[in-house]
Amino acid sequence: MSVLTKGRRKIIVADKMYIWYVAEDDESPYYVLHIVSEDKRLILSCPLQTKTAYAISKGRVFQTKQTDGTWNRYLLPFELADIITPQVVERIIAWATQGSDAAPIQFNGNDVPV
Repeated sequence: MSVLTKGRRKIIVADKMYIWYVAEDDESPYYVLHIVSEDKRLILSCPLQTKTAYAISKGRVFQTKQTDGTWNRYLLPFELADIITPQVVERIIAWATQGSDAAPIQFNGNDVPV
């Protein structure tokens, strides 16, 4: 099954295509940046305008390692800009696919990981 692309942006990073879009979260007051690889192995969500910048990995691979597909949260090693550009998305994808130093965090159930 392919990734829905209508109304969403495409980006190619390291010869792989990703779909990205920003949408309002149904369960929180935040907008969320969503990034999905074409094969759906990498699935990321990044809540925007939070006190602490973090990403939620929901896919089967993260930073070159196989994962079990459960939601895992990691601190982003950089702040997210107020405006999401293709350059910001490319930086997140490069970190999530080629990095190796992600710091896992626990979520406190509200808006800020601890």
